[in-house]
Amino acid sequence: MFKRKVLFLVSVLFLFIFSECGHRSGISSLIGKGDTLRVAMDVDMPGYFVLGGEGYGYQYDLLKAYADELGVELKVVPQSAPDSCARLLAAGNVDVVATLSSHVRGGWQERSLPVYTTSYVMLARKSVADEFLRKGDSFSGKLLEGRRLMVPEVFRKTEDYAKLLDSLRGSNLFLSSRNSFDLMEELSAGKYDLLICEKSEAQLGCALVRNIEQVFAFSEPVAMSVVLGGEGSALKDHFAAWLEGYRDGEEYAMLNELYFEKGIVGQFIGDGSRVQGGISAWDDLIRNVAREEGYDWRLLSAIAYNESRFNAYVVSRRGARGLMQIMPIVARQFGVHESEIMKPEINVRLAARLLNKIERTLKLPCQMPFEDRMSMILACYNGGIGHVMDARSLAAKHGGDPNSWADVSFFLQCKADPAYVKDEVVRHGRFTGSGETLAFVDHVMGKYHSYCRVVN
Repeated sequence: MFKRKVLFLVSVLFLFIFSECGHRSGISSLIGKGDTLRVAMDVDMPGYFVLGGEGYGYQYDLLKAYADELGVELKVVPQSAPDSCARLLAAGNVDVVATLSSHVRGGWQERSLPVYTTSYVMLARKSVADEFLRKGDSFSGKLLEGRRLMVPEVFRKTEDYAKLLDSLRGSNLFLSSRNSFDLMEELSAGKYDLLICEKSEAQLGCALVRNIEQVFAFSEPVAMSVVLGGEGSALKDHFAAWLEGYRDGEEYAMLNELYFEKGIVGQFIGDGSRVQGGISAWDDLIRNVAREEGYDWRLLSAIAYNESRFNAYVVSRRGARGLMQIMPIVARQFGVHESEIMKPEINVRLAARLLNKIERTLKLPCQMPFEDRMSMILACYNGGIGHVMDARSLAAKHGGDPNSWADVSFFLQCKADPAYVKDEVVRHGRFTGSGETLAFVDHVMGKYHSYCRVVN
């Protein structure tokens, strides 16, 4: 036993020195604080918002994915004016500035990369929107005459604003730099008739705030960029290479699906209204399924958040579908026809039954700590049960604990090494997806614990 423990510790040390330490030191050379990617959000940049303590927005989710790639935390500093962002970057207090492309000038130009383009839309109170529809007229000054229009300060810098001014005779124009969602509440209450905001904010606002609708979309594109700090161009080059590969992946396709195709609304409401004080519009459905299948509903919600951001209509490039990203082959295992997978209740139930099947197959001891048990089950859910079983076998053979997630996750990473794949206890071949699987486990468990702190 002593010899086995020594061999295990030596192998752990070897991998740590030659892979993890090398990886971490590489990261440390790219970002100022080795365990955190620090981002400053330009206060003029639309589309970034915080709800319930969670950050949202295309830029935010893109940078969160990059932080995950680096294996570090993402920290967003309070939104700052462009000149403040420039000082923070120059002083090394942040690693990245997310900003409008129009703000990229001077020394920032050689450090910047364009990342996406959005646009502005106009929202109206329901009664005003109905009047627009009844008149059946194209967007014109007549429709705006006598209206109270709230405009964000940053919109004043667009060409669309200059064109809009020509149509505002007889209208009352208000300017504000306040949170868009506060302004939407005031729009709904009748303080204003119309409000201009960025389109993903508008989609979300129409879902969360009653009595408002989108009535017009402006044509001018609004380009967004990131400006990367650090010594030389190393961080910019690394981010550019990562972004090129990321844009070919499923996660990027889902990001665009959520924000620019079916819309961010699906993250929160699906086909109903958001539950106040809860997690998502699917709370009741997920609670019922979880109770019947024997799982904590907050855990299933954490999986749904990670897999689809509560969008019941997402289909990945691999064919995974719905809230829990169920593959057709999984549905067939449980006798469910492919045409039924997208139905939210069936989708969540299939996920719960798959978790139960995994747990029964692993035959984990009853006294096993919850964190270890659930982490292994989630790893199977994401990466396949065969690879996790191989990792447990390797742990048992080489002096580790097959019931410890720390040991099993280590050997799951070892399965990318051909030397380990040749081991007689490995039955399911090489596994090169351990990074994604370990990140999935960390994200789901982290989200689960955050849900446990705020809902019962």
